Amino acid sequence: MKSDRDRSVRLLWEPPAEPTRGPKAALSQSRVVEAAIKVADADGIDALTMRRVAETLGNTAMSLYRHVPGKSELLDLMVDAVWGETEPTPKGPWRAGLEFFARQVWAMYRAHPWMLQLTTSRRMPGPHAMTRQDAAYAAVSELGLASEEIVAVVTTVSHFVDGVGRTMADRVQAERETGVSEEDWWDGHEALWEHFTPDRLPMMTHIWNSGGFERLLDEFEFGLARVLDGLAVFIESEERPLVRPQACL
Repeated sequence: MKSDRDRSVRLLWEPPAEPTRGPKAALSQSRVVEAAIKVADADGIDALTMRRVAETLGNTAMSLYRHVPGKSELLDLMVDAVWGETEPTPKGPWRAGLEFFARQVWAMYRAHPWMLQLTTSRRMPGPHAMTRQDAAYAAVSELGLASEEIVAVVTTVSHFVDGVGRTMADRVQAERETGVSEEDWWDGHEALWEHFTPDRLPMMTHIWNSGGFERLLDEFEFGLARVLDGLAVFIESEERPLVRPQACL
């Protein structure tokens, strides 16, 4: 018996060939994945079931299992299909490459916020995700970094985008569940603002009165620039410190 992981590897890396001629098949693995992504985009990943996907396609849930063994494998296929919508990081200056990689991932999360709910779980990586990761590593491969430093640099950028993306995804989910936008939710808490007094919250009161909370900088643009600035200091240092993990006690 193959494990779920073995089935996912086979489905991701050895997909069934679909006919290039003649009428398009009524149902196929790619059509199932496409329909599943549409369900998740419209109603969130929690709304995704094999039955819901089947209804979208006008089929029964049992008919889907001929193409996708189960929901776990379907999620793996969806994640890799979404990664396939991004472009690999091109060759060039390291900073431009990492910025390109970050913007591709950010655009992916904005188009499919539910992806953030799957990045913290152990999903089987597919060819699209791996080729994008490989290209990101290549963007910093000629800087004289140790292999572990290459991984750490790209991971730092990825973690930043994941963090900003998760905040965005939380807002999207909250608005979907409540029907109230982020801005309207905060505007509806007048009682809270009465407690913004100089004696209790001096700095926040100052920022509030000077309009700092109304002119917020773009959290992605500002943060990405600062992350890249920090990496530049590390990369361009003549005596770059190599930080190794401490052994577990």
